[in-house]
Amino acid sequence: METERGNKFIELQNIIKTFGQGDSQTIAVNDISFSINKGEVVVLLGPSGSGKTTLLNIIGGIEIANSGKIKVADHQVDNMTDKNAVEYRREHLGYIFQSYNLIPNLTVKENIEIGAYLAKNPLNVDELLKDLGLERQANKLPMYLSGGQQQRTAIGRAVAKNPDLLLCDEPTGALDSQTSKEILVLLEKVNKKYGTTILMVTHNELISQMATRIIRMKDGQIIEDKANDNIVSAEALEL
Repeated sequence: METERGNKFIELQNIIKTFGQGDSQTIAVNDISFSINKGEVVVLLGPSGSGKTTLLNIIGGIEIANSGKIKVADHQVDNMTDKNAVEYRREHLGYIFQSYNLIPNLTVKENIEIGAYLAKNPLNVDELLKDLGLERQANKLPMYLSGGQQQRTAIGRAVAKNPDLLLCDEPTGALDSQTSKEILVLLEKVNKKYGTTILMVTHNELISQMATRIIRMKDGQIIEDKANDNIVSAEALEL
């Protein structure tokens, strides 16, 4: 599939998110606005506590902003009902976290098929297993997999539903450098083959080199938002 670019897919306007009340109130996301085009690979970069994961969760409909507007595809995320939020996540989103969250008593293939069952237009699971390099592990349980293989399975589960948007929260945080590179190569392949928009949270500066766009955060605010004019392939990253 050819990636569609230059087509606005995510729009955030003046997003504010706070936690706590009174003197103990913390502003996690402070008046953030930006848009992302369909097919982009965007890295949210910043140290722990900068608000990047909170922002990712707001876009994913997991957390609700105190104020502001957010639109993803044709969904107005900031005022969805619970039912609409479930539909939005099922139709448009795939999630990849640092913890794999696999179902331990299901095989690799069965874990991936869970994602496919949720979708109206899922990808072919057997083809996806091949893309993931998991054909030989298809019938193994998660406990018999390496960390990289478990993360590949988690990616497969997220991608099987053929989402428009893949939200990745420190997807290589628990992996060694070589396995991290393999996972990033796989995400790059997903973006190019299926046209999936990817929004990835990381504190690793080196990973941002593979992004089409870099949004840098600090203390709940965007301090830099720039296109990457010198994209490095995931394979060439020196992690």
